[in-house]
Amino acid sequence: MERWRGRVALVTGASVGIGAAVAVELVRLGMKVVGCARDVGKIQKLAAECQSAGHPGVLVPFKCDLTKEEEILAMFAAIKEQHKGVDVCINNAGLAHPEALLNGKTSAWKNMWDVNVLALSICAREAYQSMKERNVDDGHIINMNSLCGHQVFSLADAHFYSATKYAVTALTEGLRQELRAENTHIRATCISPGVVETEFMSRFYNDSPEKAAGIYAAVKPMKAIDVASAVTYVLSAPPHVQKLAAECQSAGHPGVLVPFKCDLSKEEEILSMFAAIKEQHKGVDVCINNAGLAHADLLLSGKTSGWKNMMDVNVLALSICTREAYQSMKERNVDDGHIININSMCGHRVFPKAVLHFYTATKYAVTALTEGLRQELRAENSHIRATCISPGLVETEFALRLYSNSPDKASAAYSAYKPLEAIDVANAVTYVLSAPPHVQIGDVQMQGTEQA
Repeated sequence: MERWRGRVALVTGASVGIGAAVAVELVRLGMKVVGCARDVGKIQKLAAECQSAGHPGVLVPFKCDLTKEEEILAMFAAIKEQHKGVDVCINNAGLAHPEALLNGKTSAWKNMWDVNVLALSICAREAYQSMKERNVDDGHIINMNSLCGHQVFSLADAHFYSATKYAVTALTEGLRQELRAENTHIRATCISPGVVETEFMSRFYNDSPEKAAGIYAAVKPMKAIDVASAVTYVLSAPPHVQKLAAECQSAGHPGVLVPFKCDLSKEEEILSMFAAIKEQHKGVDVCINNAGLAHADLLLSGKTSGWKNMMDVNVLALSICTREAYQSMKERNVDDGHIININSMCGHRVFPKAVLHFYTATKYAVTALTEGLRQELRAENSHIRATCISPGLVETEFALRLYSNSPDKASAAYSAYKPLEAIDVANAVTYVLSAPPHVQIGDVQMQGTEQA
């Protein structure tokens, strides 16, 4: 840790728990630590304790609401003015609300995504830009993740939280790939602890202290200092080490296609759509969440508006439609319904394409949401099924929209190998729907033979 003495680290969520432990440990080892949180008073108290203990470093409290980008940017501007910039960024802040996928509040989902994913992405981007402009080539960005970012546990209250942590897993790998592409030695690491004895569970189950106590009683939890030790271990690694409708009618088709205009980035329009379906058609029996988009916004320099748009459509709209479809089925006693999420191979693997990294995070979230949905449906003793279909490259307008300013890049994406066709994915949907009621097809991953 000697090379870090006197250098600047940012620790988000530094007022309590893991963040507080990390901040104090880095100060003890001689770093200048900017600790941020909304409750800055607790950090001020920690700073005084560090000073009284004679630690060689210093803890600088900073009040910041990470759900507001303007406050994050103001914090980085202040760090630049007062301390030149950030050498280490530890994205520790995170929160969870006990909001299940089938009946959770959209506001809580948004709050988790804003803090756990967007704030983390904004801080990582600004930290990288701070390092880059000062030619700091040995900086480190550490994302505090969770085992929930690698496994969906049978706890309905944590399913959306798990989706945000799966997103962190994807973002960290995407960040590593983008850093490699920039030929920089700045490192990115993901630390994923299991249950840690902090205030996390007390806040999560704030209406039920018994549940919180039960979690800690069931297993021997880690201590916050254990995670702080993992941070110092990662930072002490040598610089060369990296942790890893009409046409249907004309054709005489027996069904009917009913057009409906809906902006999926607006919840009120989604709810209006489901209300109209209820009034005109009684309700939904099958929900196919196909809508999705990608913007070519990198993790290191992308626009927050582009990230938000992808999150709103690819994750939140899917979750809202799923919830409303389930409620529609439940109130009509439809027990053989089906919810199909059109995912992507990007929801299972982070490809070395920087323009896709945030999009990939949203698709990793879809993978987690689909598994979480299955678990919640089982807990409800429902025979409604949930399936995830993950195609590779499909010959559609997707690449043209992604590379709207560069048609040559879009053409190259399709010319490298023979892509799937849209009808191939449609056939997968009909196959899934045709499975007998007792068969649950969980995940369908499909690629063109030249892609595999």
